[in-house]
Amino acid sequence: MYNLKLIGARIKEARKEKRMTLDDVARAVGVAKSTIQRYEAGLISAPKLPVLAAIARSLEVSEDWIKGFSDSRTAQAKKDIHTDRLPVPVLGEVSAGPGKYAAENITGYIMEDKEQLTSDSEYVYLKVVGDSMYPEFKDGDLVLVKCEPSVNSGEYAVVMVDNEMGVVKRVVYGSDYVELQSVNPMYPPRRFCGADVEKIRVFGKVKGMKRMF
Repeated sequence: MYNLKLIGARIKEARKEKRMTLDDVARAVGVAKSTIQRYEAGLISAPKLPVLAAIARSLEVSEDWIKGFSDSRTAQAKKDIHTDRLPVPVLGEVSAGPGKYAAENITGYIMEDKEQLTSDSEYVYLKVVGDSMYPEFKDGDLVLVKCEPSVNSGEYAVVMVDNEMGVVKRVVYGSDYVELQSVNPMYPPRRFCGADVEKIRVFGKVKGMKRMF
């Protein structure tokens, strides 16, 4: 059983001693700044082991100390097979806006090689729902998304229209319109012109995919 207040206090203590900001730790761990804030405040009801391990590494302290299982802050000098990997959160849905999501929407984490990620960017995995992007993306696939508010014409992205949930589409820009295209020909493109273009919000660019067999 975790003592959430103790975990939060130790994370904050170690972060302050290393003179790191919340953003610094969030970037090192691969999560949102708000997630680190919630950990420090003791508001994470079910701490994720990969995240605690990544926080400990970023602060150069023992995982057991962060978890409250030891009074020794010294990290063990043993090879960690995950030192070159970061936990990327898997989202059940996105609806908050570019580069933002609720911590409650995180359903798990996937360890990803650091070299596959840009150090100053935020990444998430999102589950594909439906067959509109078949065969490029199948129902149940996990797409790796680099969180950014814009993409180039013709690129795949996670986008939202008004209050709809985020979906994977090809984004195509015209002279006076934006078109969201599906790969499956059974789904016609959605074109937005004039003021309707403002309804579209880009959550991030699709950078990779994992197929769940």
